[in-house]
Amino acid sequence: MNIPKQPPGVYIRWLALLGCLSYFLYFIIIGIKSYPPSSNAVYICDTNNASELTQCQGLDDETSCANLVDADGNVATCIQSSCGYKLFDMLDVSVAGSSDPYSAEDTNDPTSFLSVMSIFYGLVPYLVGFIYGVSFLITGSVVPLTRLLVLGIIVVINDEILKKVVVQRRPIGSCLYFKSFGMPSGHAATSIGMLTYLLLEVFIFHPNLVCGLTCQKRGRGHGNGAENFYYFAWGYGWQKVIESNNPIDLERNGYEGEYSAVTNDSVGEEKIADVEAGTLSNDSNANICSSAQSCLQGRWKYHFHAFLYCLLFFPVPFSRVYLYDHFKNQVLLGSVEGILIASIWFGVMRLYGVRFMKWWSRSSCATWFGLTFG
Repeated sequence: MNIPKQPPGVYIRWLALLGCLSYFLYFIIIGIKSYPPSSNAVYICDTNNASELTQCQGLDDETSCANLVDADGNVATCIQSSCGYKLFDMLDVSVAGSSDPYSAEDTNDPTSFLSVMSIFYGLVPYLVGFIYGVSFLITGSVVPLTRLLVLGIIVVINDEILKKVVVQRRPIGSCLYFKSFGMPSGHAATSIGMLTYLLLEVFIFHPNLVCGLTCQKRGRGHGNGAENFYYFAWGYGWQKVIESNNPIDLERNGYEGEYSAVTNDSVGEEKIADVEAGTLSNDSNANICSSAQSCLQGRWKYHFHAFLYCLLFFPVPFSRVYLYDHFKNQVLLGSVEGILIASIWFGVMRLYGVRFMKWWSRSSCATWFGLTFG
């Protein structure tokens, strides 16, 4: 059995994958070993100030609260906030939240169903980003990389620009109160932004959104015998295909394909098909519809995908409010931010992304790393 030789860059991707998985395992082990995570607990001065908290370093800290008084007029002491603790030091996720950090009676039960689900959904943006990164390193497909770019752009704009401009604190019952500002919510921005991007990819030019509604252009395309059809390309949405009885003549007449599909054939070589010009790939993974009927037969599959996307991302902002890590207006503004950024990025990908990937897939850099278009 002859094993095809891999490009040199593939081994670099595999080394990077090994590093990512090792760090992930280390991260989990450290988190488990530190339970109960006293280092991630939040300590505050017992001043009963409902508008602002004062941080101290531990129960034996006698200096941080020396100049403050409690509700009875005595010198304030350092207590542990009833918010519980941060799940991991580097993740903005609380195990529990509290409406009153000075009282343990107002703390959410971290073992309740809603708390457990909220903690899970608080981890969703991190897990999705990790999965996309691992998928890129394993397959070499640039599609997961485009997803990471969406998340990265939202994170940079949210954390490095908007939060520093708005400067609004989190709720006092949040374990993240002293770590970062809360306006707008990064979890809401990334989750709703990613959801928006995926829904646009699934439904823009879908052959049947509901009751026959579609954005597809009906009628005949350019060239004799050519007719408009669409196919779904993972990562780029519904793309137009021109089906022709003589695709070679179409190319000779100057109708050069606008879109490309890059796949791997049986010997691992990249294969580029100008699908708009009608030279359809014979690779079954290209997922190209040969007729309108075949497109319509699978329409509910994409609605089901959309339902799963909503089930995964939509509850994230609500979990942030339930854990007292954000106010409602913070997750609302974060959601709007995510929708705007993801919509703009999707438009850029529709206009320029496919053309760029077609050009880049033929470059020596992409070949050296063994990257594929889809």
